[in-house]
Amino acid sequence: MYVSDSTRRFTLAHWRADLMEHSGTGRLLRLTPGGDLEVLLDGLHFANGVALAADESFVAVAETGAYRITRLWLTGPRAGERDTLVDNLPGFPDNLSTGSGGRIWVAIGSPRNRLLDWAHARTPWVRKAVWALPEALQPGPVRTAWAMAVDGDGRVVADLQGGGDRYHFVTGVREHAGTLYLGSLVEGAVAAVPLG
Repeated sequence: MYVSDSTRRFTLAHWRADLMEHSGTGRLLRLTPGGDLEVLLDGLHFANGVALAADESFVAVAETGAYRITRLWLTGPRAGERDTLVDNLPGFPDNLSTGSGGRIWVAIGSPRNRLLDWAHARTPWVRKAVWALPEALQPGPVRTAWAMAVDGDGRVVADLQGGGDRYHFVTGVREHAGTLYLGSLVEGAVAAVPLG
């Protein structure tokens, strides 16, 4: 079983702090059938979702704080190598899942935030100053309903976006029998989107 560990610095209640601090303390872990826990990747920026390729050749992990999906090859000549499946995403990637045709579905919680991008390019004290602002002034999620899918080469093959007026802050995505199911940390229901 592959799991992500978002941060070793903050609790889930303080997820914004980790995104602002941008310290890269997330990890990709593997739990073996015998119960051993192994660190496969370290130094990830808010590791937040894992998907195994349909052919099990690689495992992908979302790095919410870096706007990317990192890949660890499991089989073949590149086994053990780490590379980037998708970089410079237009929003914050959250949970991942494997879909039909080898797709990797990506829940996008919110579009990127210019203030956060600006702060990440500055020294740590600037990021701490932004984190010290009242929450209403800190960078926060924008209401949207968004999921996208990439293929095994990182090409975007589906991009589904909605205004977020009826459902928003998509943090989970799962394809089943021609329907895409969306989950959210803030909504009281699951959304269903017919595909095709």
